[in-house]
Amino acid sequence: MHPILREIAKRKSFRTYLLSLAFGLVWLTGIFAQQSSPSFELDVLPLLTKHGCNSGACHGAVAGRGEFYLSLWGSDPKSDYRQIVDAYDSRRILYNSPHESLLIAKPSGRIAHEGQERFEPDSSTAETLARWIQAGTPYGEPAEMTEFLIFADPKDSLESSSKAMEYRLRSSAKSTRSANYFDVTQKTAWEIDPSSGMNWTDQNNPTIHLDRPGRHLLTARFAGQVRTLVLIAPYAKDPFQHLAQHPSNPGLKSSIPSSASQSQIDQHIGKMLEQANLPTAQGVDELAWLRRASLDLMGRIPTIEEIRDFEKLDPNDRKALSVDRMIQSESFQEYWTYKLARWLGFRPVANEPQATKAFEDYLRKRISERDSWRLIARELLVSTGDSHHIGQVNFARLAVDPRAHAELISRVFLGARLGCANCHNHPLDRWTQDDYHGLAAILSGIDRGRQVRHIGGGQVTNLRTKEPATPKLPGGEFLAIQSDTQTSAENIERLCQWILDDRDPKFARVLANRLWATMMGRGLIDPSDDLRETNPASHPELLDHLVRMLIDSDYQPAVVLKAIALSDVYSRGSFASQTMLIDQSFFATHIDKPLGPEVLYDAIEDAMGIAKQTRAIRWIDPTLPNESLDILGRCGRPMACQTPSLGGVQNTSLSVQLHWINGPLLNRAIESPEGFLRRELEQGSTNQRIIELGYLRILSKHPDPEDVRRWIEKVPSDPQLRRAWFEDWAWSLFSSPYFHSN
Repeated sequence: MHPILREIAKRKSFRTYLLSLAFGLVWLTGIFAQQSSPSFELDVLPLLTKHGCNSGACHGAVAGRGEFYLSLWGSDPKSDYRQIVDAYDSRRILYNSPHESLLIAKPSGRIAHEGQERFEPDSSTAETLARWIQAGTPYGEPAEMTEFLIFADPKDSLESSSKAMEYRLRSSAKSTRSANYFDVTQKTAWEIDPSSGMNWTDQNNPTIHLDRPGRHLLTARFAGQVRTLVLIAPYAKDPFQHLAQHPSNPGLKSSIPSSASQSQIDQHIGKMLEQANLPTAQGVDELAWLRRASLDLMGRIPTIEEIRDFEKLDPNDRKALSVDRMIQSESFQEYWTYKLARWLGFRPVANEPQATKAFEDYLRKRISERDSWRLIARELLVSTGDSHHIGQVNFARLAVDPRAHAELISRVFLGARLGCANCHNHPLDRWTQDDYHGLAAILSGIDRGRQVRHIGGGQVTNLRTKEPATPKLPGGEFLAIQSDTQTSAENIERLCQWILDDRDPKFARVLANRLWATMMGRGLIDPSDDLRETNPASHPELLDHLVRMLIDSDYQPAVVLKAIALSDVYSRGSFASQTMLIDQSFFATHIDKPLGPEVLYDAIEDAMGIAKQTRAIRWIDPTLPNESLDILGRCGRPMACQTPSLGGVQNTSLSVQLHWINGPLLNRAIESPEGFLRRELEQGSTNQRIIELGYLRILSKHPDPEDVRRWIEKVPSDPQLRRAWFEDWAWSLFSSPYFHSN
């Protein structure tokens, strides 16, 4: 019962009764008025969105459909109103016979419609549209939503066969003209992904059921607002039970996570595991952890000397001491210079080797001196000067024009795919065309020649208005028109402050997520370059914790990397990917990561003990000629690289396989006189010593005694055959999935 009517029922005073009755009549009058005169933004447009009429596959496409153009998901209500009411002499509206209007007759199936039937002729949608037309198609109250909330209320029904969990969906909103929330459930466009095991029970009274355990995302739209809700269906039994004894997972068993977590990272992960009723994989042995941490922190496998030094350390302190040693190493500096270069999209600058070298030298210097990554970000954003001598200004020269520069900045520092808002408002995020072209307008006053400088007066066209775009912070305020160099510089400075504002830590959030992805195989937000409203973090509180660690340490990645490396979740074992049946976003197991081409290239020579002058990881220019790296899958187009947080993707093409079998990369290293294998054979080492040494050098682990015995039985006695056998044996270790992944 409405509060006013409830007041009438309980109060005794006649005066109070009259006052309450008066207020009740006002309220009822407002309800009837709303029913007789729907608002276009609050009532009509949300229904078109609900039934998909303005989706990208229908009239919301850039080219429209059937000469009927609507903005994508109702992002431009006034333009949509003109299209529906005024365009083509109002042919879509029949005021004398509302139900015969094309706006109703086509989507209801009464007239042939290429988009097929979207709602029933006698549905509430058809009635609302008819009432709006009958009322004279008033524009009515604008949406101006301040809040849009969505809820999923679990029902008390659990299917015994499928264990399906049911939820009743509802939504409410509040506008700038109302202090109260109003129910908009029936006007909300609910979007689910049936492939994820989420299906409709009832679409009229929106109810869904979850058919399988795991994390599920539900998206809702209303009046230009989009929200995402996370639902977690718990696992009914141990999903690792049938995997524990799988041949590809020797010795791994599932174990219930301890309630006494060792770190805040483990506490946050543990909360979600408990909610999902999910056990975890048992931790790997310490040498497997050492190999994992060495690859993730330094981009190389541990040397045999590092393995032996590690085993001499006190077991209680060896992990922490080893992480400190790695972070202080030159290899750490080289690897994270490489990582930063890949994230930035480093490439040769305008066929000017002096500029390219200056850019590379700048990155190396900043990383080697352990400077704040916030400082690095600031210098990349605002610096000007001679690009042949001031390396950081070459970041602006990676873009050919203001729009490309805007997309580069949004990808690197916001983790956002702002390019989607070029032609229309972003369908899955809050970015609008004004945001996209406004950011490009800020950057339009920059000359990207050798002398990077502010010139003022630059313009870009806003494709929505067909007028020069006004400089604007994405999702924020409009800035001054850049009529001179000073205004251009001030706008860039304002943009930099907005990106690096610790009160709303945009860059810190992107960086923290990428650091987690590098160590854990996937981001807390995945993909790590797609931070948006409809792609929420799997563990939002954990991400906030990592962001705070970055800010408190003045943006020193090593602090976050160390905390992750020493957590329990980082040391967990992994199961074979082909038998993985659980949602990886819970981090119940370790996620195997393929080694990037440069890391794999270095690992081969490191494992063989071959001295080299330069690590492949130092070749941060992806266009430098190297056949082996190209065949292994090196990304020569940094802007288009997949999995930017991991530095590469696994390449299993025929050319890679043939190169691995017959090419010089691996075979030359195995046969090298400098390699440990040739040295041990020439020194007359025993078969057992060579096998044990090979396991340590190539796989970073001690072989099982039974494995050693079986290998020894196969070694030929003839010296020439023995050498050939051991070369094949080494090739088999290098070719194992264990060597190719972390």
